Amino acid sequence: MLKKTILIIDDNATLLESLRLFFFEKGYVVHVKSNGAEGLEAFKEVKPDIGIVDIRLPDIDGLKVIEEAKKLNLDTKFIAITAFHDMETTVKAIKVGAYEYVHKPIDIDELERIVERALNENVNYEYITVKEQSYKKDTIIGKSKSMQEIFKIIGLLSEVKTNVLITGESGTGKELIARAIHYQSKFSDEPFIAINCSAIVDNLMESELFGHEKGSFTGASSRKIGKLEYAKNGTVFLDEIGEIPVNLQAKLLRVIQEREFERVGGNEKIRLNARIIAATNRKLSNMTQKGSFREDLYFRLKVFEIDVPPLRERKEDIPLLVDYLIKKINFEIGKKIVKIPVDIMEMFYEYNWPGNIRELENVLTRAMILSKNEVLDKACISSLLNIYKPVNINFSDTFKTLNDVEKEYIEKVLRANDFNISKSAKILGITRPTLRKKIKEWQISFHD
Repeated sequence: MLKKTILIIDDNATLLESLRLFFFEKGYVVHVKSNGAEGLEAFKEVKPDIGIVDIRLPDIDGLKVIEEAKKLNLDTKFIAITAFHDMETTVKAIKVGAYEYVHKPIDIDELERIVERALNENVNYEYITVKEQSYKKDTIIGKSKSMQEIFKIIGLLSEVKTNVLITGESGTGKELIARAIHYQSKFSDEPFIAINCSAIVDNLMESELFGHEKGSFTGASSRKIGKLEYAKNGTVFLDEIGEIPVNLQAKLLRVIQEREFERVGGNEKIRLNARIIAATNRKLSNMTQKGSFREDLYFRLKVFEIDVPPLRERKEDIPLLVDYLIKKINFEIGKKIVKIPVDIMEMFYEYNWPGNIRELENVLTRAMILSKNEVLDKACISSLLNIYKPVNINFSDTFKTLNDVEKEYIEKVLRANDFNISKSAKILGITRPTLRKKIKEWQISFHD
C-alpha cells in the first residue's frame, strides 16, 4: 500500500520540525516548506494527499497559497493553521477551500484525527458526477411511470381551460404542476396568482379573493382589487384549499358556478375569466362526509383531478431529482458541488422521505452548505437523515390508542425540529393551523 503524502508549510522552524517528525513516525511521507512560494512549487511537484498550511507566512498569505493550489485540480485536502480565533478568519479559510482549520497552539492529536478523517473520506468511494447542463427553474423532474402520466395530463389540460384539483402529500410539487399547466397553455402571458389559503386570516380571506370597496369595513381606506379579478384570463391557484373557512366555501362555490362576483361592499358584477386550480394535502372526500368541506364545491373543483405520488413511491426518480436540485442549489447559494458518493444515493433510496421533495431539497441544501469541497459530504447527509428518522414506537405489553400514538409522534417531531412549527408541519404532512390546533388540544409543552 502506498504511503500517504503530507506537505506542511510553516515559517516556525521548531513547529515545522516537530510536525515533520510526528507524521514521519506515523508512517507518512512528509515534505516541509517555510514560505508560500516554495510551498506552491512543492504542491505542483509532490501532489500531496494532505496540505497543512499556516495562514501567516512571510511572503504570501496562507489562504492565498491554498486558493492558488486549489487551481491545480489536485486531490489534496487542505488544513489551515491559524493563530486567530475570530469568525472572519474561519469563514475565509472555508471559502477558499480549506477542509478544516486548526488553532495554535496546535493539539497534535487533534491534528492527526483531522488528517485521518480527511484521508478516509477518499477511500473506496465511487462518485456520481452531476451533469454539467445548467438547471432550468420550475422544472418538474421524473422518469417514473406515474410522473410520465402526469406529464401527459399536463399536456392535455394546457389545451382546455377547466378547473383542476391537485392532491398529494406536502412537498410533492403540487404548485409546480399547477404552474406547468398554466405556462404550457395559450394563456401563459396572463397572471398566475397563487394563494395559500392556510396563511390568510379568516376574516381577510374574502377581501383577498374578491377585493373590497372603500369604506366597506373598518380599515378599508381605499378600493382593493381581489386576486380573482387581478388574475384576468390567467390562473388562480388556491393552495391548501381544505383550510378555507366553511362560510366562504358557499361564496366561492357561487363564483365558480356563476363565473362572476362582487367586491366586498360593492354592487358591480365582475366577470371571472381565470381558471381555478386548487391543491390540498387533505382528503376532501373525508372532509365532505364530516361536513367540514362542501361536497358541491368539492365536485366543482375536481372537474379533473391529479394525484401526485409521494417520493417514497417513485424512488426511481431520486437520481434525477438529486442531479437537478444540486444544480439548482449550486446556482442559488454559490457552491460548486459536482460529486455525490454512491453511498449517499443508497441512503436516499433507503430513506422514506416523509417530507417528500421539499425535504430532499432541504437536506441537500444544508449538506451542501456544510460540505467543504466539490464532493457532497457523506457525514452531513447521514446526520441530517438521522434527524428525520421515523420514530419507532415501542408498544411493550399494552397497546396505546391511535390518539396517544399520534400525540407522541407529533411531540417527537416537534422536539427533533426545535419546535419549529413550519418545518414540523411539512414533515408531518399537515398544515400549520392543524398542527397548532393539535398542540393546543393536547397541551403540548414547548419546554423539555
